Amino acid sequence: MRINRVLILGIDALEYDLVEEWDLKNLKQEEYGKTELPLLPNQEPATVIIWPCFITGKMPKEMGFSTIHVFPQPIQRVVEVAYPRVRKCLIDYNAKDITEKKKGKQSYLDKFANWLNKIGLTHPPSKSDIISDTLFDTIPNSIHFHVPVYDNDAFPAYRKKVVDAIENPAHRPILEIQCLQEFKQRTKEVFEWLERKDEWDLFMQYFFVLDAVQHVFYNNPKKIAKFYIMFDEFVGKVRERIDDDTLLLIVSDHGQKKGIHTNYGFYSVNKPLGLKNPKLIDFRWIIEELIGR
Repeated sequence: MRINRVLILGIDALEYDLVEEWDLKNLKQEEYGKTELPLLPNQEPATVIIWPCFITGKMPKEMGFSTIHVFPQPIQRVVEVAYPRVRKCLIDYNAKDITEKKKGKQSYLDKFANWLNKIGLTHPPSKSDIISDTLFDTIPNSIHFHVPVYDNDAFPAYRKKVVDAIENPAHRPILEIQCLQEFKQRTKEVFEWLERKDEWDLFMQYFFVLDAVQHVFYNNPKKIAKFYIMFDEFVGKVRERIDDDTLLLIVSDHGQKKGIHTNYGFYSVNKPLGLKNPKLIDFRWIIEELIGR
């Protein structure tokens, strides 16, 4: 199988069971399934941790951090190993938290983590906190947009909009419009770079849309289905425009049911690779091998 370039569509919270239930054939492609996520014991999937693990091919501690609040290095590495209680408060991201915000729930650990951020002892993860190299470093001519943490994208701002919409129903129509605008803008970027395919060997685009929609409208399956169908149709158009020597990888950092993150991801590829429940962090090495790096 000859592969000259790889196109990655990172779709946050793309749920395997919904793709199956609605039989979204473009999202399924030729091979699809669940992925094993890079999670520590009793850890739930967090966007700002899982995506850096994906692009580095490393577990959280080897990647650089396993918390969504990060101390400057080398303090962070000391905390990861020696102070599990402090580390627990820095995780701050229970999959139920974002839904339960509407109920006004906030643990003392949550409050302590926010206080550390407020006084400047910790910060949201940034590219400098990733201590491993990535597939963007090893594959020449790599193009990437909006990859959480690595591209210093405004993920904390996304999350705040979601929490605001959960807490205040009046904000929900605004969030839906913003999600539609993001979808339009980011799909446009993909199509623009497909016209410039000779300029890249690896291209990755990230989408936050499905995560936001499923958190806010978790009890409205028709609205969620509308966005899934939009992505399915988008992937169909992408598949029409790529060459036979391009691997199209669709991947998620977790799924989502009833507003709660599931502890597995989704993947599909347009060429059979013979994978069965692969680890998400394996894809870095699979991609490098396929294009001879």
